[in-house]
Amino acid sequence: MNINKKNKSSINLGLIIGTIGFIAGIGLLFTESWLIGIFGSIASFGIAYKGYQDSKEPKD
Repeated sequence: MNINKKNKSSINLGLIIGTIGFIAGIGLLFTESWLIGIFGSIASFGIAYKGYQDSKEPKD
């Protein structure tokens, strides 16, 4: 599968948003919104992991 430039930028965007969301979720764990922090971290980690998997697909 050949990753074109537009697809690669969307993969990078997913990695960036997922990582920032994960860090923000961890920050919320230390406030009164700890429950939102837990679920936000899990969801953001999933986005970042999906972007990582997509970036590691074999390129033909």
